[in-house]
Amino acid sequence: MLRKVLLVLMAVVTSYGLAALAGYVLYANSTGRSEAHLSTTVRFVVSPLIAVLVGCLVGLLSKDHPIATSIVGLAPWAVMLVSPYKPVSISGWAGWLVPIFVYIPLGASAAGFVWRCWRKPPSQSGLLA
Repeated sequence: MLRKVLLVLMAVVTSYGLAALAGYVLYANSTGRSEAHLSTTVRFVVSPLIAVLVGCLVGLLSKDHPIATSIVGLAPWAVMLVSPYKPVSISGWAGWLVPIFVYIPLGASAAGFVWRCWRKPPSQSGLLA
């Protein structure tokens, strides 16, 4: 139980740390780029990459239930991504909830995939067949 709590805390800290690192790298390399270009880069490249990296980390270090652990670990980061203002229209709600419904399953599937590949004996993985 303590291992799961520490793994969730590590996932939360890692996701926030990677977000801060990505923000710094994008800021340092933002000369000549528009705000729209940087926003698109964050939404379609950086955020999914953070979700996958955290999911892989959870999958490597988890003994059991990596998908649930990854979901709980990524939830605070994914909720942080949305705007603090409550949407008033259907398209506003879609734009508010879609990143949560994309990044969390992406990280969870990465955790499950890495855990499954990491925990299989070589005779069952099909590599030595």
